[in-house]
Amino acid sequence: MKYTNTRSLAAILILIFLAVLAVAQEDPLGPSNAGAMQDIRKTMGDDIFSPVQQDQKGNATPVITGKNLPGSMASQQPSQPKARLLSPTSTWSLNLLDSLERGVVLEMSQSNDVLFGKGTIATGSSLQNATATGTISGNKLNLDVLSDDLTLYRLSLTMNGKSLSGDYHGYSTIYVPWKGIAMGKIN
Repeated sequence: MKYTNTRSLAAILILIFLAVLAVAQEDPLGPSNAGAMQDIRKTMGDDIFSPVQQDQKGNATPVITGKNLPGSMASQQPSQPKARLLSPTSTWSLNLLDSLERGVVLEMSQSNDVLFGKGTIATGSSLQNATATGTISGNKLNLDVLSDDLTLYRLSLTMNGKSLSGDYHGYSTIYVPWKGIAMGKIN
């Protein structure tokens, strides 16, 4: 019985090998399969089968939407900076309210949709340095403020003019995570 199972397994493996070999020998882009070549030409255009086009210096021209166009060159002029939503540096004053009241003052900068800065967090009579990073999309702001004692304040804010409001979650190496309300303004 064991010998029969081994022979059957060997026969099955040989059949699989021959089937794979037969499929591997068929080149879908070979001259015998003109239908596949025609489908590719309809989908991608004849450019896929032509040699790479070059400019006067011998460099390949850039591909734009699947076509190599002789006159298509990347702009040689620097791109214009995007308009800032804030002045290059602005002061943000925030109040974080939960069981405690924290005052946060940050000197913030913006580059495109990225916010970053540094400042302080005051809790009662304690004052700590802090850094902040975040992103802005429309009037929605996500801001992370990290204090020197590694407490992270993750704020989700809505901007209305120069007013900010929303909520936040606090994460600490000492305390259980908590959440609260955040309000503030941009000076």
